[in-house]
Amino acid sequence: MTTIMAFLKNKTVQQLFIFTFFQNLLWWVAGSTAATGTPLATNIKVYLGGYGILVAAGYFLILKRHFQSHIGPILVVAAATLGLLAAPHDHLLQLFAILLCVFLVLACVPQLGLQSAYGLVVFSFLAGCGVPVILFFLRNHYLATQFLMPMVPLVASYLVFFEPYYLTKERDWRWTLITPAILLLTLLTLGFSWQVTIAGILALAYWWLQPKINEQYRLVTTSVVQLILGLLIFD
Repeated sequence: MTTIMAFLKNKTVQQLFIFTFFQNLLWWVAGSTAATGTPLATNIKVYLGGYGILVAAGYFLILKRHFQSHIGPILVVAAATLGLLAAPHDHLLQLFAILLCVFLVLACVPQLGLQSAYGLVVFSFLAGCGVPVILFFLRNHYLATQFLMPMVPLVASYLVFFEPYYLTKERDWRWTLITPAILLLTLLTLGFSWQVTIAGILALAYWWLQPKINEQYRLVTTSVVQLILGLLIFD
């Protein structure tokens, strides 16, 4: 009992739970947008929920340990198994589910050069689209434009907020403006509204504030801000 309490009191464990919860809440909010199909079976929800939990927990540890985590890759490999079970009759969805898991494992190998701008782009697309696309497709059996359009700024938010973990070297400050500019442009594709305006202000404010936040709490803070951003986008 003492060991369990010590485990739960560990700050990294607490942050992992918070980060994982908010990331999955964001994904399920995004995946439920414009959904008009049939509800998922309970076992599919369990598999997909487990997949999302293990993936988010895995890349939390991988990023927090600067791609040197030993437990993170194990979690994402376990997630791949649940991803296969979540879509047992659709091989394309199964492939899509394991792509992020494979990428996260390979990203931990420095020789492959995935801790880079290229790796950031791949991660942002797979992390932003993974669970929402699988969830939407399993319910509706197609992908609608009404669903895909808000997904673009969601993916762009991963570019902005997770850039410091993939691009760690000092650069000309002008290069740092690229990802927030992309996010603002993608938000404009949604049209003008008070939600989009607040989302843009929030994204820029956090992008400016993020380097000033204690690194120990940065991932958790990012998950909270990203969820708020997602609620504004998918409102």
